[in-house]
Amino acid sequence: MLAFALPGLSFEQPGYLALLAVVPLLIALSFRSLSGLGPIRRVLAITIRCLVVALMVLALAGAVSVRTNDFLSVIFLLDRSNSIPRDVQQEAFAFIRDSQKGLKPDDSLGVVAFDGVGAVEQMPQGALAIERVTEPVKPDQTNIAGAMRLGVALFPPSAARRMVLLSDGNENVGEAMKEAQQLRAAGVAVDVLPLIYEHENEVVFEQLKVPPSASAEETIQVQMVLRSQRPASGKILLYHNDQLLDLDPGRGAGYSVKLPAGPERFAIPIPLRAAGVHRFRAVFEPDEAAADSVAENNEGRAFTIVSGQGMILILTTEEDMRATAPSALILKQALETERLQCEIEVAGSQPLDQVRLLEFGLVILSNVPANYIKEDDQKALAAYVRDLGGGLIMVGGDESFGAGGWLGSPVEEVMPVSFDVKNKKQLPKGALALVMHACEIPEGNYWGERVAVAAVKTLSSRDLVGVLSYQWLSTDRGYWAVPLQEVGDKTGIIQQILKMQMGDMPDLHEVMSPAVDALIARKDAAAKHMVVISDFDPSAPSQALIDRMKKNKITCSTVAIGYGGHMIDETKANWIATQTGGRFYKTDDYSQLPQIFIKESKIVRRSLIQEVTFEPRLTTSLATTVAGLLGEGVPELNGYVLTTPRPLAEIPLIRKTQDGDDPILAHWQVGLGKTAVFTSGMWPRWGADWTAWPKFSKFWAQLARWASRQSEAAQFDVSTSFQGGQGRVRIDALDKNASAVDVLEMTGALVDPAQETRPLELTQVGPGRFEAAFDARERGNYIVSVAYRMGAGKETQRGTLRTGVSIAYSPEFRDLAANVPWLEELRQSADGRELSRADAAKVFDRGSLPKAQARTPIWEVLIRWLLLLFLLDVAIRRIAINPIELARKLRRFIAEMAGGRKPAEASEAVLASLKGAKGRVREERETAVVGESGAGAATDAGPSPDRSAKYEAPKTAAQASKDLTAALGGAEGDAAERPVVAPPTSRKPPAGEGDYTARLLKAKKRARDDLDQDQGPAGDAPA
Repeated sequence: MLAFALPGLSFEQPGYLALLAVVPLLIALSFRSLSGLGPIRRVLAITIRCLVVALMVLALAGAVSVRTNDFLSVIFLLDRSNSIPRDVQQEAFAFIRDSQKGLKPDDSLGVVAFDGVGAVEQMPQGALAIERVTEPVKPDQTNIAGAMRLGVALFPPSAARRMVLLSDGNENVGEAMKEAQQLRAAGVAVDVLPLIYEHENEVVFEQLKVPPSASAEETIQVQMVLRSQRPASGKILLYHNDQLLDLDPGRGAGYSVKLPAGPERFAIPIPLRAAGVHRFRAVFEPDEAAADSVAENNEGRAFTIVSGQGMILILTTEEDMRATAPSALILKQALETERLQCEIEVAGSQPLDQVRLLEFGLVILSNVPANYIKEDDQKALAAYVRDLGGGLIMVGGDESFGAGGWLGSPVEEVMPVSFDVKNKKQLPKGALALVMHACEIPEGNYWGERVAVAAVKTLSSRDLVGVLSYQWLSTDRGYWAVPLQEVGDKTGIIQQILKMQMGDMPDLHEVMSPAVDALIARKDAAAKHMVVISDFDPSAPSQALIDRMKKNKITCSTVAIGYGGHMIDETKANWIATQTGGRFYKTDDYSQLPQIFIKESKIVRRSLIQEVTFEPRLTTSLATTVAGLLGEGVPELNGYVLTTPRPLAEIPLIRKTQDGDDPILAHWQVGLGKTAVFTSGMWPRWGADWTAWPKFSKFWAQLARWASRQSEAAQFDVSTSFQGGQGRVRIDALDKNASAVDVLEMTGALVDPAQETRPLELTQVGPGRFEAAFDARERGNYIVSVAYRMGAGKETQRGTLRTGVSIAYSPEFRDLAANVPWLEELRQSADGRELSRADAAKVFDRGSLPKAQARTPIWEVLIRWLLLLFLLDVAIRRIAINPIELARKLRRFIAEMAGGRKPAEASEAVLASLKGAKGRVREERETAVVGESGAGAATDAGPSPDRSAKYEAPKTAAQASKDLTAALGGAEGDAAERPVVAPPTSRKPPAGEGDYTARLLKAKKRARDDLDQDQGPAGDAPA
């Protein structure tokens, strides 16, 4: 559509202006349709009608008022990624500060700092108001395109727009070239200030590569590629599963190397003895520190997976390991009796990243509470099962399942049972009140919300929870951010917590009191507990309140948090906890707060533990996990944890109750892996008869073998690579004769370093060959899991392949100099200027920038005028106005106002004149009637000179009108215009004429009387 504009006016949809062509036709038709109007009214009506149509067309065309000005707004985009040295970043900020010298009164500047993400440091304003930019969020990435999108959104609407990019040009996220072209089309110029640097003495560990998979007892080649700017020497330290290898016997640890300028390759043979994941890490250490300026890029990482039966990892707690007969050790001995390799580890002592988990075919949680395992590790466990085909078994106890705080966790999502219980009628409730005072620590509201949400998620839907904080009182809630209530589905409560605002609490007693009252009022709560988080600067609760808590069995734990050099009143916090039977915690590591609250909330979850003696019942003998257990029956157990089975789970062992069947053993397949639960445990306490049972070892071996990850097929050749921020995987499917297999179905998944899973699309590029690519821009491990199906019918084979790549350091550290050519190409794409450090004052030069236009839509104004003119058009056509009469009345009104008479007085005078004239007319009419009657009588009786002398003929209507005019002050007229008065006659009127006249006079008299009654006396006439 062609653009169209008028001076000061433009149109967004100019095509509608073609409708103005109907105006001549409208004029022609209107002259005929409005012919009944006078000439003046007709011309006026047609003119207004044409204006209405014109305004309607202008509104449809999107008329916009355009005003030009000379304002300029500049947005600075400052690169703060790791690739740029800190001193260079400081010089770039000094350039922004110096650019203020060119600011004009109406100009503005804004600042966006960016790395992997952009952040608005300053909105556009008349001066630089910040002293430095904030710390980077994702310094391992450079996303110039994202910074451009954020910057363009900050421009004010009525100013010329310019961006200034301060960067080294080493982009590794996004496509800034496309953004620059779009900015140019939008009229935004992008100037470029290259941040110049170069690392002249540098060694980069380009690559550490091992086969993605291998067989046991195989020797693999560990390949290394190093690139040096100049000749250098040093040594390579190679770690295998975190154990330093002695590569140069007799010369100490490390492998001595001499590096020429450019890339250099090395290969070291390493034998593999055991199945599982073998991790490798290599580090280059220069002999001279001056030969290497960036230490972050001196490391390489890789791993290989050796097929075979993986080990079993049993996670337990320190308390269990200190027991006389640890439950985890009893389980380990039973499994090793059946020739299964096991390893015991205290939960939380080592991270559970996805690569390490690949070493194990099965993980067993032996009565481990949720607070022992960090949230990221819980996500890793869930991904290990669902996406990597691993096995996971949870064994019961007083610290497991819902009683251990696993409700709402990622682990619960992959389990065959829900850890919440809703179908138990007699199950007692627990009540938890949280008193939050964390506003003084950094991000206090954030941590307060996070710990409160973490505690709520671990509660059963039947439990009660309430949250209090010191905030402005409301008439209905007081200090309650969440009034004490049943947890339910938790969604509404969590939303209320996220809206919570925590103020600086002056008095603990004031906020704790309503919590105590609410807990006492809930008679249906078996366990009542309170948690207070604070620095305990507020005044302590009264002894009377503490005594009330003790009397009503309300326990209270305290969490003392510090920040900076701020002192914590530990004595006060410890006193509250000790007096009420709670626990005292002290920490300045805010990341531990959610785990503390999860641990404390378990006090109200004790009702999920059932310590009763019962004999489990088998529901089926067909399940692999219980095969061979029917012969002698199943021994008794002395306790278990309540759970709710999921619809698709298989439940071989149950305990029958009045409220239904409670699962003791349940299992299912989820994703690529398998999970199982045994809701009893704590063998010395709940399962002494089971440990003495001859089939105890066989039962656990059957369950472990069923859940363990299966070994991988040998007919696949898997290779991986990484280059330029992208990882690639290639799979070749071969049959027994090493021929390509075409009948194959593959489904892939990728687990990134953040434990997030996303689908991976594998494309067949040849016979039996599949390839896939994925973004790998963050350092860490990327695990690829591929589920395959090959063959058809009874020969169908299914399985899972696992491979991946490791990125030892950020791509930011691979670039050793600024990418000036790329920045020049970007500048040309955006039609900008190249700036230098000395050009700071030129930033606000207008140069070739067009003046800004302030565009204001005016369609609303046009619509208002359209409606007004439309009503005026209707009025002209429907209401007839006599211009002459209107002018005469206007002149009379002006004359009266000029004479000093008030309108009210003039009206009274006119009415008085009318009354007088009407009275004279009435008298004359009556006299005429009487005279006519007397004349008739005289004719019969004889003449009567006196009466005839006074007789006058009745006045005509014209004469009466002149008399009325004279009474009102008008002229009497000429004598020639007076009517001739006929003398009395004795002739009788025609037949019927007297009767008609009498009736007419009577009718006139009645009409006058009615008029007099309607108008009332003269004094009552309106002014």
